[in-house]
Amino acid sequence: MIKEIDTLQASKQVLAGLKDTDAEIDNAKEQRKLITAEINAKDKEIDAVQEQIAEKQKIVEAHKETENEARSNLTVLKAKREEIRKEIGEKIDERNKCRDTFREANDKWYDYQRAIKAQKKMKYEEEKRKREEEKAAWIAAKEAEEAKKIPYEEEMYLCDYLAEYLTKTYLSDDKKKDESEAKKSDVVAVQDDPFAGFAPLKKNEDEVFLKMGAGKKLRTRTSKKKAVPVFKLNVDSFEQFGLLGLNPPTNLEAVPKSVEDLKAKKEWYSKQERGSVPTASETRKANEKAAQKLRQGGAAGAPKKNGKLDLSSDDFAPLSAGGSTSTMNAMWGQKAPEEEVPAPVEVEEAVEASA
Repeated sequence: MIKEIDTLQASKQVLAGLKDTDAEIDNAKEQRKLITAEINAKDKEIDAVQEQIAEKQKIVEAHKETENEARSNLTVLKAKREEIRKEIGEKIDERNKCRDTFREANDKWYDYQRAIKAQKKMKYEEEKRKREEEKAAWIAAKEAEEAKKIPYEEEMYLCDYLAEYLTKTYLSDDKKKDESEAKKSDVVAVQDDPFAGFAPLKKNEDEVFLKMGAGKKLRTRTSKKKAVPVFKLNVDSFEQFGLLGLNPPTNLEAVPKSVEDLKAKKEWYSKQERGSVPTASETRKANEKAAQKLRQGGAAGAPKKNGKLDLSSDDFAPLSAGGSTSTMNAMWGQKAPEEEVPAPVEVEEAVEASA
């Protein structure tokens, strides 16, 4: 009995364990039902997704067909590209051949041009040598011709020209007076002149003419004393006197002395040997070089204004009477004209009548 009681006691524990197991099994069944319901819901969702996938697959298939067509078109374009690439290669080869041909022709042209330039240079050098020889011969002939001429002939002619110019311009009145007096002395007076005592007929005193009206107004004439010519020399005359080494006259009183100096200078040149003194051309060239140096660097001690040579100062002769700025510069080398003295007034009456 005790063993049976022990066995029953042990079976109670087993039965309790079975009950727990049955309860767990029932829970598992219920959970299975819930999971099955969820699985069924998911299967429905999967079916809906499968339908969407089928629709999308149809669209993908359509795109695949379009891609296949595009691939076929791309294959055609690639083939055309290869053909065009071959044509480009052929054209490049043709261009290279044309370029090589042009370079050969261009090299030949440049060689021809260099040959022509060398030929022209040789011809130019030959012509230059001939010109130099001709120039040397011409210079020698000119020097020989100059050697035949009278030494300092140009300077003597310049002396004659200046003396004649001063004489005609400022000393001609005295000569005219001398000539008129000489002509008067040569005139022989007429003796027993049959027309002696006769006077010219005047219209206002003749009885044949009739005087009508008051006549014309009296007209007066004023005889003026002949004004003294104003002495003035231009710049060329100063330069010409400088070429001869003479001082130009600065007033009328100095003109006769200048004429005598010019004649003496001509006589002096006639006695000089060739090359003993500088000629007028050499003096002119030296003056031009000095003037060029003066323009480039300026003259030391020369009057300047604003950094430039002041030609309007009193140290320089004026180029014109209106261009000077000072009284001394304006009257440089001139003599003030004398005041005019009025002559006695002569009255002349002229009446014109008509009958």
